[in-house]
Amino acid sequence: MSASDPRTELAILLDVGSAWAKAGVIGRVRGEWRLIAHAAQPTAWGSAELRRALVDQLDRSGDPRLTGRYEELLASANRIECHTARRVGRLAVVAVSRELSGSAARRAAEAAGWEIVELVTLDDGRTLADRITTLQAVEVDAWLVAGGFDDAASPRAMEAAALVAATRSRGKGPVVWAGTAALADDVVGLFEPGAATAVANPRADARHEAADALREHLRGLRGTVVQEDEAHLASVALPRAVAELARRGGLRVLAVDVGARAAIAALAEADGSVAVRLHASGGLGGVARSPGATSRVARLSGDAGDEAAVADLLETIRARPATLPETTEELAVTQAAARVAMGAITDEMASGSVDILIGSGRAVACAPHPGQAARMLLDGVRPIGVTQLALDPASLLGPLGSLPDDELGEGLTLMSGDLLAPLGTAIVSRGGEPGGPAMRVTAHRPGWPATGPIQVRVGQIQVLPLPPGQTAELTIEPAAGVSLGAARRSPRIQALATGGAVGIILDARGVPISLPRRVDDRRAVIAGWRDALQREMERVA
Repeated sequence: MSASDPRTELAILLDVGSAWAKAGVIGRVRGEWRLIAHAAQPTAWGSAELRRALVDQLDRSGDPRLTGRYEELLASANRIECHTARRVGRLAVVAVSRELSGSAARRAAEAAGWEIVELVTLDDGRTLADRITTLQAVEVDAWLVAGGFDDAASPRAMEAAALVAATRSRGKGPVVWAGTAALADDVVGLFEPGAATAVANPRADARHEAADALREHLRGLRGTVVQEDEAHLASVALPRAVAELARRGGLRVLAVDVGARAAIAALAEADGSVAVRLHASGGLGGVARSPGATSRVARLSGDAGDEAAVADLLETIRARPATLPETTEELAVTQAAARVAMGAITDEMASGSVDILIGSGRAVACAPHPGQAARMLLDGVRPIGVTQLALDPASLLGPLGSLPDDELGEGLTLMSGDLLAPLGTAIVSRGGEPGGPAMRVTAHRPGWPATGPIQVRVGQIQVLPLPPGQTAELTIEPAAGVSLGAARRSPRIQALATGGAVGIILDARGVPISLPRRVDDRRAVIAGWRDALQREMERVA
């Protein structure tokens, strides 16, 4: 940092979440912009406490000529900020069936960032009086009605629309009709002029779901209802940064941010286009309320206890999202919940193979061990093929993504040395017989003897050490019936692996992961995966 004019040499990057606030100070070190201090704390503690933590770090490790002046310098430093939406759009969904139209409407609404306050379907077992009482009592910003196929005018779909018309007070939020196209005019006519809008039916028939039009309409409607500065919303800024990374590198990049309340997934293509999913209640705190999630968390966490104990821990996370795990059981449940949340938001994206998978959010990016972070990414997303794994440990992507278009690329370039923390490269296969051969892998590093071939069996994880900054040429030979995602033109696949805190991860656990039914067997298998990742991580270190 310059001693002559230090005020021009500092900037603060802020990512303010619903539970945690993260701040990084960047400054010039030997002519380059670097991260020189970073702090994270519960958002409720306030900005003064966060700045004090940064000042303490800088006093200890910064330029000693500026000791005692950092408080003043930070107060006047340029601030680059993003934040979680301060208010979530609240939506009531009324549909004909829970499994078809109700599920399609719910998925589209969650992906657009709405919080679903109430889901009522005509097959939910409630009486008409119960449904009317429930809908009259809800406080929502908008209504979504869905049901019926487009090949006929379904009377049940009209019944769902009439239910909303009977319970919604005039002027109490816009209504979106996403059902039978033939009924659009009739449904719109049930409400006052301008109150209802018809969009394409996401379930035009029983076999196909096409919710893009509904999702985009709901995303735009949410922006109208919430009325925040979108440029600084994390759900906008993070995807912008990911899209620019993908465009500049000519890569396919998937970033997943699991927060305390919300979860964001951004899948960017090499041309800079990006698909975004935002689950307003899809973060760690929302897992407790997700149907069937407690059972999945209990299975994935291994030795965290039975379902009742896991349910208690999940409720604690929901009630106090800023608390940190203090026991091994709490850590196991938190990390399993992160895997479930990642799986829920990425399953509907059909992401396929990606070049880089980035984990963000405190539970993932700040895991105690890099091997734990790698397992959360691999278990939650299951990126088939060859994928680089990385973390956003200082939460820099969101704030940088809030920069104007003409500054975004420069900001990412200037901070490239501290932006991402590489975990290594994962090779994920699917198929094959349990316990049978999955793939043989040989690693060639410049100046080193070849490693391998390493035989990996279905259900196993093996790790080859490869430190950060190093690369290796891989020769992968999948066994019969085993796939890495892309069509094979040769029995051998050549790939380039980059190193990281974990190394090269050979993951033959399949897609989706299969776990033993017996509790003791399941715990032993999960412990083996955990030990393989963390043991090899320690060897790399």
